[in-house]
Amino acid sequence: MTKAVNLLINKKLESKPEKKNLFNKISIIKLIAELGSVSVNDIVKNLYLSLPTVNSLIAELLEDDFIRQFDKGESIGGRKPNLYKLCDGLFQVLSIELQRFSITMSIMDNNQNIIAETVELDNELSRNGENLAAITQIVDQYLIDKSVDIENLTGIIIGMPGLINAEEGTNETFLHDDNQSITNYFERIYKKPVFILNDVKGAAYAELKFGLAKNTKNSLIILMDWGIGLGIVSNGEVYLGRDGYSGEVGHMPFIDNGELCYCGKRGCLETVASGIALVNNAKQEIQKGELTKLNELQPDELQHLTPTHIIEAANKGDQFAINQISKLGTNLGKAFASLIQLLNPELIVLGGKIAKANELITIPIQQAINSYTMAILKEHCDIKVSSLNLDSNTVGLTNYFITKYLSVELLHKSKI
Repeated sequence: MTKAVNLLINKKLESKPEKKNLFNKISIIKLIAELGSVSVNDIVKNLYLSLPTVNSLIAELLEDDFIRQFDKGESIGGRKPNLYKLCDGLFQVLSIELQRFSITMSIMDNNQNIIAETVELDNELSRNGENLAAITQIVDQYLIDKSVDIENLTGIIIGMPGLINAEEGTNETFLHDDNQSITNYFERIYKKPVFILNDVKGAAYAELKFGLAKNTKNSLIILMDWGIGLGIVSNGEVYLGRDGYSGEVGHMPFIDNGELCYCGKRGCLETVASGIALVNNAKQEIQKGELTKLNELQPDELQHLTPTHIIEAANKGDQFAINQISKLGTNLGKAFASLIQLLNPELIVLGGKIAKANELITIPIQQAINSYTMAILKEHCDIKVSSLNLDSNTVGLTNYFITKYLSVELLHKSKI
């Protein structure tokens, strides 16, 4: 980790006032990480500290290069307040995003600066933990290729699909090992703090802090990639559920006696409304002789067809690809109708690779919602495609790591 953070976290303290001072400094840093920027009054109100105490702490944090003044806030009478944010590079986080058939790695700091460029590689996610060693080999090579000094890393955040218990560091769906958690394995290898988060919840954190859901109280974030997942924002916070397993919309029963899902059940939504379903259906129709621009792909590309291939063909006017996406959108819309009537959200944000189909997917979704949702509920629910770029998941994961890391340190310091 950076020298500044190392000094703050590992500083040896003798007196009770010193310990309290350090606790308050970490609390201020955590608040800035959560809000992006703060004024002195923001700190006073949120942390219940006196104005003289906050002014003193701010002066020390400025002197030690933890924070910097960068702007003036809105005046509520009198002079505009100074706004403070964290210095660049204070926290540097390695994000490892594991998807069904790929792995994406990047290093980002607390101000969304890219420290090491994003790399995406093919990697099929296995059900058991035997694949963990292969994943760490890929990560090791990434760190070598990008000339990363691991000592400068604050820690590692892993985002992936599945039934993830973030507190336990486990995934009951993928890379499961009865003898060790995923986080313990990575901590043992890299000697750094490691946290894990469901990929959809990472997207929800990003949308809530930086995206379209920023000023909403109750919204739904739908991540549409190879699978389909749901992030729930309830009362302005990401809802996790008892064990962190909320949002498994892809495994809601949808078709009676339908296809067998990889979860072991039949007729899950994911079997008819996901990237996997889109690709499988397209392959079956192509094998029957359907005419499509997809036939122009190289044999290897056609064998390894992806949702992106189909979306690109649809955007070029390929009627077959358009029809495949439309069928997918209709099934998604029917499922969303149930969610709207159950949860009454003000906004649904569509993210993931399939959302890149834009109106080709949103129009059939909206049509199905119109058909299957009570009028008063659909009238008060907007549906929008995420405005965040492809780094949004990394932004959400990085921010989650920093706030979680500081929460753990605060808990530790409170017990000293």
